[in-house]
Amino acid sequence: MACVVVLSLTRTLELEFLQPMPRPILQQNQLIPCNKDLVLSLHNKLGSLMELFDENKMDGVKAIKDLETKLRDVASRIEDEIELQVLHLYEEEIKREEEEEEEFRIFEEIFDIFDRSVDQAFHTQDNTGEESTHHCQSLNLHQTSTHHCPRLHQILHPLRGKSHPCLKFRRILHPALQHIDAITQELAKAKEEYQLFKHHLQPASIHVLPIPTHQGITVPDSSHTVSHTKEIMVGKQDEFESIKEMLIQHPSKQLEIVSIKGMGGIGKTTLAKKIYEHPSITSHFDKQAWTVASQHHSKRQMLLDLLGYKDNNADSSSNDDLALQFYQCLKLQRYLIVMDDVWSKEAWDAVKTCFPNDGNGSRVLLTTRLAEVANHTISKDEFSHQMQLLEQSESWQLFNEKACKSRGAEFETIGRPVVEKCKGLPLAIIVVAGLFSKLITLDEWKNTANALSSSSATTLDDVECSRILSLSYNHLSHNLKACFLYLGVFPEDHEINANDLARLWLAEGLVKAFENENFDVVANRYMQELMDRNLIILSKLSCCGRKIKRFRMHDLLHAFCMREAQNENLLHVVQSENSCYFSQKGFRWLSIQYEDFNMSMIQHYTLKRYRSFFIFLRGKSFSNFRNSNLLRVVFNYDIHVCHKYIVDIIHLRLLRVGNDIELSRTRGFLKSRCRESINLSRSWNLQTLRSGGKVTYRLVEGEKHSEFTQLHYIRCNGCFRGNPPNFVQKLYVIRADDCSKEYITDIPCLKKVRIVLEGRESNACIANLAYLEQLEGLWISEYWFQTHIPINNGIVLLKNVRKLTLDEMTFECEEMNILSKLPRLEVLKLNLVSCIGNEWEIQEEVIFWQLIALFILDSDLKHWKASSHNFPKLEHLYLCQCSRLREIPTDFAEISTLKSIELTACLPSAVESARKIQDEQGDYGNYTIIVTDKYTLHDLKSEEGLSDEEADFDKLLDTLSDVDDKLLFINSLYSLLG
Repeated sequence: MACVVVLSLTRTLELEFLQPMPRPILQQNQLIPCNKDLVLSLHNKLGSLMELFDENKMDGVKAIKDLETKLRDVASRIEDEIELQVLHLYEEEIKREEEEEEEFRIFEEIFDIFDRSVDQAFHTQDNTGEESTHHCQSLNLHQTSTHHCPRLHQILHPLRGKSHPCLKFRRILHPALQHIDAITQELAKAKEEYQLFKHHLQPASIHVLPIPTHQGITVPDSSHTVSHTKEIMVGKQDEFESIKEMLIQHPSKQLEIVSIKGMGGIGKTTLAKKIYEHPSITSHFDKQAWTVASQHHSKRQMLLDLLGYKDNNADSSSNDDLALQFYQCLKLQRYLIVMDDVWSKEAWDAVKTCFPNDGNGSRVLLTTRLAEVANHTISKDEFSHQMQLLEQSESWQLFNEKACKSRGAEFETIGRPVVEKCKGLPLAIIVVAGLFSKLITLDEWKNTANALSSSSATTLDDVECSRILSLSYNHLSHNLKACFLYLGVFPEDHEINANDLARLWLAEGLVKAFENENFDVVANRYMQELMDRNLIILSKLSCCGRKIKRFRMHDLLHAFCMREAQNENLLHVVQSENSCYFSQKGFRWLSIQYEDFNMSMIQHYTLKRYRSFFIFLRGKSFSNFRNSNLLRVVFNYDIHVCHKYIVDIIHLRLLRVGNDIELSRTRGFLKSRCRESINLSRSWNLQTLRSGGKVTYRLVEGEKHSEFTQLHYIRCNGCFRGNPPNFVQKLYVIRADDCSKEYITDIPCLKKVRIVLEGRESNACIANLAYLEQLEGLWISEYWFQTHIPINNGIVLLKNVRKLTLDEMTFECEEMNILSKLPRLEVLKLNLVSCIGNEWEIQEEVIFWQLIALFILDSDLKHWKASSHNFPKLEHLYLCQCSRLREIPTDFAEISTLKSIELTACLPSAVESARKIQDEQGDYGNYTIIVTDKYTLHDLKSEEGLSDEEADFDKLLDTLSDVDDKLLFINSLYSLLG
């Protein structure tokens, strides 16, 4: 839709002309003062025009659709012309610098010729040989001077009639304003006609989008277990009991394949999740694992999911090695494996030999849309279940629960026919409920119901379901439409990181910061709105439970989203060999999801609109970015992969790659000392930098302040070198010995930082951090691993810190308790932290007043003495690999705010203590507390054995001498642990 391009153009105008510190090259050419009025007028008119499109919904009216298409094309052309002109200015600057150097050299040679000629004129000729020599020298001098004559003529008599850059921009902006005015007038006329004839609209005018045939490939899941969900399951209790009986009550002790089949959106995955997480199931099976097969299945990825591998932890293993590992993991165990969304018989055949049949009642639960797949996998019909559509009463119940609002009888009169139109399909009901939950008045309900009910179809096929999705999409504001369409760049079933998405939306101009709100707050609000409308599915909340951390999309919604973006010439997805060929229509976003894609393919394609490059492949690098002149986003899902020939892209705003990165505006610094290092000197609007290596910043000689005014986020797996840009808000990682007072005060906007300690300078570093009045998040890592670096009361100076993470540190009990003096601390993460004496005792007077979430990861903590009084607001407790902790303090049962306890790789006694807390909470009336445990350890594992393992771990770390190597190793470890 036009919304994407208009928002992008609006943001481009702001960044290039209206920000407080625009590009120096625009200021040098006096382009902003002479064009500012035109820019402001265009900016305001674009905003007003999009508001007009939002004010009255006229979906399906052809005139409106045509106007949106016209606006999209006009806005795209304007943005292209502006960005190409900026690019041309840099090219002219480089050319001018080269010409100036050439002019200097020419005049230098001419003056040298003149000097030598004068010297020869006064030189006494002694013999004819010398005269001959003089003649030859004069001839050479004449030839040299005539060689420079054409260029000298150009210098002395420059071409006339060349337009000043200011005029070139005016020639872009003037027609742009005229086009926008014309579209505004046409829209007003169309709206007037719509008001006159809206009661005569024909059903055929409603816009319908078909479901695409290609939907994406499976990408790595965050875990081989499925996250806990709060999806409502209405009218499925009989089906739930039927499946449960097949899994744990059927007398067959052989390995059985249980299939759940049904159309897309009918609730197969929701039912499978509820079964997978039910206590009767988790207690019955020794091992459980989950994978998503999807339409373009990958045997390797399914095995990685099932084994729980993440990132590149199994790159050295072949598929056969992984299959053997998985087989051995399941051998002699009673297991439940879920294969979700299986589209082909080949997907099952690829892994079926990995499941041992030990005659102990193991099961594989498979969900599919295709009956032929279900019939191919099962051995007996009694292990196949056909999902049923909801009855009318169940449909209405689901609609009410998802709409979350109590309405009067008149609303029910309107709503029931709409729900009946969904024909019992849960996805359609959920999406419709999300739409109607945002409508307030009775007239809004009537108009929407009339539009939805205009179809004469009697069954809910793909087209009818698409109609429902389209209606919900069309009722989004233009901001939300743009943000929703952008989700099509991700592969099907991809778990989307909310923070990554927020920074991508920012780079594309789809969200921006306001005076009283940061951009990530705005982005999270948009995501919450999409979730409220049931357009995305929550996977995980942030550690404090207040924000969305990760989410997914339903297959049908993802398919709709991708198709709509493709139809609007916004997106091209490479999923197979057939999609490697590009249409000449142009597009803005290129998403690579095909292993054998050849980067040279796009060199023959016009790159005028190509602005974003996404790579969702493991270990796949690309080159030939030389001609990507308008590129603003390079997003590599695998952060360890490096690319070549990404050199000083003018319009770059977000870069996520494995390369080392060097920032500088110094001339002559464009050629890197490292072959795979990326150098950025003219990317003035760079906002986000994520490197799998190191990031270095070099100031221009003689200048104190940095030049990357938009750069707010820098994260690297190594250490940041040099002084960071002044406006950075999040910075990971810097060395503690760099944190001088001068260094800290030069980055006053810093809100989150990770620091690596290399000695006992921690307290001096923390004292300097107190100068950062906006600091909210602090992450401290210790270089030497398990060295005791005391933290004193100076930490209380960090009065605004809300989240504190401590890595690889050793504490005495009293030092741990000092952290309670942080007045606003809400989240405390203790990663690989050692307690002297293996005990953490918290006295009664020590109170973590604001603490909401407490994480303890891989700690040697054995005894924990605390009470509910110490944590009055604690909501979430996470214990991971606390393999010596015997129990959670029993008094935690009295913490009234407690919502969840999650244990991973802990002792059975610790799990039992958590269950007791849950039971006691129930006695107090708190029935909502959730206790989960994964990979519970066996008591047979001795403490001596653990000590040996830790010793081996320390020996491994000792082999890594450089701090950056250690950081890379630890980052990989944390990725593995999730």
